[in-house]
Amino acid sequence: MAAFEEILKEIDAIPAIDIHSHIKASSPAAQSLTDIAYYHYIRTELKSAGVPADKIDIDNPSDADILPRLERITNTTTYWCLSRILRDLYDSPPLHEADLASLRGKIIKTASDDCWTETVLDRANVSKVFITADWSSGIPKKSDRLVPTLRVDSLVNEMHISKNLDRLNEVSGLTVFEAGDAKKAIWAIFAKAAEAGVAGVSASFNPQVDFDEGDREGADRILSLVLLGQRPNREDRKTLRSWMMRCVLEQCAEYGMPFQLMIGVKRPVANNYAISAFDPAMVTGYAEMFARHSNVRFDVFTSNETIAHELVVVARNFRNVFLSGYWWYLMFPSHIRKLIRERIEMLPMSKSCGFFSDAYCVEWVYGKSRLVRRELAFVLAQMIEEGYLTQETALAVARHYLLENPKRMYGVE
Repeated sequence: MAAFEEILKEIDAIPAIDIHSHIKASSPAAQSLTDIAYYHYIRTELKSAGVPADKIDIDNPSDADILPRLERITNTTTYWCLSRILRDLYDSPPLHEADLASLRGKIIKTASDDCWTETVLDRANVSKVFITADWSSGIPKKSDRLVPTLRVDSLVNEMHISKNLDRLNEVSGLTVFEAGDAKKAIWAIFAKAAEAGVAGVSASFNPQVDFDEGDREGADRILSLVLLGQRPNREDRKTLRSWMMRCVLEQCAEYGMPFQLMIGVKRPVANNYAISAFDPAMVTGYAEMFARHSNVRFDVFTSNETIAHELVVVARNFRNVFLSGYWWYLMFPSHIRKLIRERIEMLPMSKSCGFFSDAYCVEWVYGKSRLVRRELAFVLAQMIEEGYLTQETALAVARHYLLENPKRMYGVE
């Protein structure tokens, strides 16, 4: 496509905001070759190709025989990202052709460089990265480049487990005996989160997890069972998590924090794997939640193509529902293109954030950003050539997706 290179050049010049990662505030950059080379996407591909788990340790010189095995995955998109990281940041050939000793030395050197994180993010043209902080552990303070988000999976979905209830008491400084106490404990957690500069709240739920409007009396009864050491049944667990979710979403509204809802994956399944999955009633169930909490902005991530169109239709109808990124098993060119195109065709350009890395180190923010920018450019160039978009509108879409929408939705500059 004649327009592709020109559009890509323009997109590369747009600063992006990465709205979801697992980077540690204490060590944002890779500390070893393993941190880069064995990102979990790569590990999954190696295991799928038959590489024994005990051989996946590239920082052990005795396991240099991994190199020939790497050739089995040189066709994958993840390996393309890895190769871009090594080439652009370390001036190294692809991993299966690399001098491992030299590459290890370069990464150890950059790990001790206080400016390396900034250097990588500047090279990626990523102005901010959202980092995930679980509610049960300390929340790092917001910095110029790293912005915390509050992860609440177990706070919502696992308060029927005594140790989690105990942890809620410890973190909040309160003692939870009944539903009103749980609500106050959540208030305390959100107050600390707001003080730390948290930009949003996030959670991932399995397909079978559903919610009702949240009943205080029912939650009182279930908490009494938990405190007595009894294990609630499935319906009781739904009653309790619905109350906890209601309290969390009320605080999201109070503090203006968007809720990142991650759906379309079931875990764990056999061998502790995670797979793409859905429940037929899942999207309609969440639509009811979106309607009940119309003053909360829901930013939905999905890893399941089967429900992707349903979610676009929901976002088209609900002003408080947004769709962002390409999560996990959809972070591959054919899926990224389909998701971007459908969102451009059906939704206002203000309804989607175009990038999150899901990275564990800033080097992978770089690799994923290269992938996403290329695919966004591909779709926009194609739509220009087909006559659906002008170049001016296409670049406006790109700027909204990468920068303006995250800034506006999450209140960051």
